[in-house]
Amino acid sequence: MTITYANGNKIKAALVVRSENWMRVVTAGSDDVTEFQLVNGTWVSEDCEAVQIEFGPARRVYREHTEEDFVCSKELAAHLIQMLLKGDEDEDESGTPVPSPSVNRTARHVVV
Repeated sequence: MTITYANGNKIKAALVVRSENWMRVVTAGSDDVTEFQLVNGTWVSEDCEAVQIEFGPARRVYREHTEEDFVCSKELAAHLIQMLLKGDEDEDESGTPVPSPSVNRTARHVVV
């Protein structure tokens, strides 16, 4: 996208998030997010300056996924299952598990 300010400055930007009446973008050369609001059909910067925004052609990148993208090693699977079974328990000084009070432990299902 290109943002054109009233003084003629044009800046390239990438859309981060957008709703019907506002958007956040990252402009070229900046690490900060800039927000624009749509007011009466005009995009307005954070400094209350009217800007023109040109949205370039939408580029969508689609990638075909294969089964290998979702398969992990047996070791990693075993480790993840152990973490799931252990839950959010902490250990006291003796190594005894101490359950976290915010964790619901009423149901546990593991499908292997």
